[in-house]
Amino acid sequence: MLDQLLAVLSPRALGDDVFEGGQMHPRAAQVFGGQVLGQCLRAAAATVPADRPVHSLHAYFLRRGDPRAPLQLEVERALDGGSLSSRRVVARQRGEAILVSSLSFQGAGQGEAFQVDMPSVPPPEALRSERELALAGGTLDEDLLIVTGEDLDVRLVDPPDWSNPSPRPPHMHAWMRATGEVPDSPGLHPALLAYLSDTMLLDVCLLIHGLSFHQPDIQSASLDHAIWFHAPFRADEWLLHSVDAEAVGGGRGLARGRFYTRDGRLVASVAQQGLMRYRR
Repeated sequence: MLDQLLAVLSPRALGDDVFEGGQMHPRAAQVFGGQVLGQCLRAAAATVPADRPVHSLHAYFLRRGDPRAPLQLEVERALDGGSLSSRRVVARQRGEAILVSSLSFQGAGQGEAFQVDMPSVPPPEALRSERELALAGGTLDEDLLIVTGEDLDVRLVDPPDWSNPSPRPPHMHAWMRATGEVPDSPGLHPALLAYLSDTMLLDVCLLIHGLSFHQPDIQSASLDHAIWFHAPFRADEWLLHSVDAEAVGGGRGLARGRFYTRDGRLVASVAQQGLMRYRR
């Protein structure tokens, strides 16, 4: 499964800065947004010198993607400056854009340092994985194995009952990593973090009110997404994704997340706004 995910996050170059991306969950109802974020990041990184790692990604989800059709990723080289490179990537299916993104890459620089401390949570060894819990509870969805597949190990602190949620505080924490060694290919570890970052952000906004995307009367979808990368990391080592709901209203929810290494280094920050409303 991990080999499949790494292949999906490695789009095939077609020429003229156009790439084709495959699908991770072809039997799902729609394309997982984190997959497209990771594919856009890898496509953009393929057009940038390897000594300029990605430092930010901003994206808007426009249309629901078809998981049974390939994605075409069109890269525009917006800027190659003295230390910064900027790229725009449009993900299309059947000629229509399903996601537009802007990414920025920067060479190594020097400056002052500060970060918010990592919260105190139990270590991953003290927690059960989402796959273990789904198997034990008989709730494993074979068509959409995002956090319950064999490619990723995701362990929530105080996991909710997704089928019968109750109101909770506006915080969630989860340890995450790939289940095997990930090569040091340009942009691959950031692409895996981008994939992981599209989890829990909308969930934390729903769970405040005891709601879940599993409920048929709830319509939920990612609207826009941003990631800022602060320091190098490995996606095959434990990362803590610490998520807080920021605001809920107008049929939308806004949440932010922080990714920490096990030794407490803040390596990425995330923000996402999503649709969350009752169906008419």
